Amino acid sequence: MSATSKPFRETLVQLLATVMIPVSVAGTGLYYTRWQQNLNDLKTMIDLVSDPNAEKRKYGVAMFEYLLKNDKVPVEFVAAQLAYANSSADKELFPLMEQALIKASAENTKVEVTFRQALERMPSRIFVHTSDDKQRSCVRSMVAKMKDTDRSNLVIPGYGRATWAGSNHELRVFHATDMERAGEIATLFTNVGLGLAVKDLSAVPGASGKARPNSFELWFGSAAIPASCG
Repeated sequence: MSATSKPFRETLVQLLATVMIPVSVAGTGLYYTRWQQNLNDLKTMIDLVSDPNAEKRKYGVAMFEYLLKNDKVPVEFVAAQLAYANSSADKELFPLMEQALIKASAENTKVEVTFRQALERMPSRIFVHTSDDKQRSCVRSMVAKMKDTDRSNLVIPGYGRATWAGSNHELRVFHATDMERAGEIATLFTNVGLGLAVKDLSAVPGASGKARPNSFELWFGSAAIPASCG
C-alpha cells in the first residue's frame, strides 16, 4: 500500500463522517418532529371528542376518521376512545365513532384489523331475543350468577321480542374471528345453568355486515328454561 493511498482513505472516511453526521441528525430531527406532531394530533382529537360542546365532539370524530385513514391512531388509542364513547352520556358518540372506523376501513384496510382488535378489548355485546318475559328474566338471573370479572366483560344493550322454530337456545356468531369468544360466552352461561348452542353464521352472505365484531345474538328456542331461573 502506497503512502499516498492511506491518507486518501482516511480523508475519505473523515469526509463521509462529516457528511453523514448532519444527515443523521436531520433524519432524527425529522422523525422526532413527525412523532411529536402525531402526539399533538392525537391530543387534539382526544380533547375535541371529550369536549362538553356537541359540535366540537363531531369535529373530534371527523379528526379521528382522518387520523385513522393515515395510520396515525394506534390500536390502544382506538380501544380507549371506543371505551370512552361507549360510557359517554352522549349516546350518539359511539355510533359516530363506529361510522368513522367503517369509513376509514373502506380507504385503509389496516383500519379494519385495528377496529377488530380494539373491539376485542371491549366487553362483548349480546343482543337477546326472547318470546316472553320469563325468558328475559332468566337471562338477567343467569348473568347475575356469574363471577364479577366475567359479568363485567358482557354487555346486553337490548332485548327483542321474537321466536324461532328451533328447540335449542342459541348464541349466534357473525364473524369467524369471534368463534373462540363465542365458545367462552356459551361456557359462562352453561356454568350457571343455561345451555347455549353456538351457531356460526359467519359464512352466510351478508351476515358479517349485520353486526360489528365481538357482538352476538342470543335466541331462545322452545326448550324449557332452567328451573333455577324461577
